[in-house]
Amino acid sequence: MDVHVMLDVDRQVFYGFGTCMSDGNAAAAMRLSPERRREAVRMLFSTDGGNGYVFCRVPMGSNDFSTCDYTCVETGDTTLRSFNIGQDRKNILPILKLAQESCPTLRLMVSPWSPPAYMKTNGERLHGGKLKTEYRGQWADCFAKFIKAYAAEGLATEFVTIQNEPQAVQSWESCIWTGEEEGEFAVDFLRPRLDEIGLQQVKILCWDHNRDQFAGRARASFGVAGTESALAGIAHHWYGGDHFEQLDAFHHIHPDKLLVESEFCTGPNKGRTTMPYGVWGDLELYAHEIIGCLNHFTNVIFDFNAFLDTHAGPYHNRGNGGIPSMVIDGETDTFTPQPHYYAMAHFSRFIRPGAHIVSAKSSVGSVEVTAAKNPDDSVVCVVSNGTGTDRKARLYISGRKTRGDILLPAHSLTTVVVDT
Repeated sequence: MDVHVMLDVDRQVFYGFGTCMSDGNAAAAMRLSPERRREAVRMLFSTDGGNGYVFCRVPMGSNDFSTCDYTCVETGDTTLRSFNIGQDRKNILPILKLAQESCPTLRLMVSPWSPPAYMKTNGERLHGGKLKTEYRGQWADCFAKFIKAYAAEGLATEFVTIQNEPQAVQSWESCIWTGEEEGEFAVDFLRPRLDEIGLQQVKILCWDHNRDQFAGRARASFGVAGTESALAGIAHHWYGGDHFEQLDAFHHIHPDKLLVESEFCTGPNKGRTTMPYGVWGDLELYAHEIIGCLNHFTNVIFDFNAFLDTHAGPYHNRGNGGIPSMVIDGETDTFTPQPHYYAMAHFSRFIRPGAHIVSAKSSVGSVEVTAAKNPDDSVVCVVSNGTGTDRKARLYISGRKTRGDILLPAHSLTTVVVDT
């Protein structure tokens, strides 16, 4: 079989990979001794033997993978004088400071799972509900204060999403928004507030939910007047199926807007029952997802749940946990990378920030491939052979000499780097 990489067919600039650091994720890592904790974080963020992540998603307030229910504002404080990030200082910030040791250019994505209860129609942070219209300005102020508080800690925010999964009524922290409401909030409240306090560089993303509803949601949000300047792009998850063609459709209508995969993970949503430990089939699931996203114009990719403990948590307000990149055992002071950690490594260690994703094709449809040209002019080709047959592929790169055959064992993921 053949693998063709066409360097002259440029798809998009890729800005890097990242993970999520919820309160529970960070709390799990804090159970390790300082030395082991630093090593576990280094394996995610270092380019020297680690996965080289350059982004981290941080919840604004608690989410389902937190040790407790918390917000940054005391109940009923309409003045926001009580605003603080005290809970973040216990777990999240210490881990992010370690991440900065390995990645000094680390940047954040801030995502709320729910506004404070008093701002919502149902009077609680759980079970959906909606943001009351009279609190839209105050909620935008909370975004600004949160980003400023993290900046004071030396951590810069690159992206904010308006709401995590705005169409999901969950047993945990959740809030419902229509596409039009997200567009209006960005145009009338969030973008003006961020600009007013000098945060013009922070990019606002809408949706932050599954791709199966992607096209209609994009039309609704970007149909609001002013969103061309207020919204930098749209975020997506994998839980509703592939639907990669929806990414193509959005890109062709909005070629200057970003596509960000803000969350994907294995666990109950993928039929897993043996948590928190993954299986090697997860590697193929992740490879299919990442290749699909890269080949369909995605600019940034975030894994979910950097760390969890041997009970698949901490989590709350939900019936089960998930499978993280690393399982933490505080009793033995050990951590265990899971199969999808290695799947991410095949991409994140070699496709570097600023790379151009280029066209790549396999002559066998069941063998998936993606390719990138790095800023140093090296070419990276990642090939997933999810079939039960060993294969040998001849690699062809336009404008470069072929470097021989690639052995692709059955059910394998292979990364090839061709230097200049």
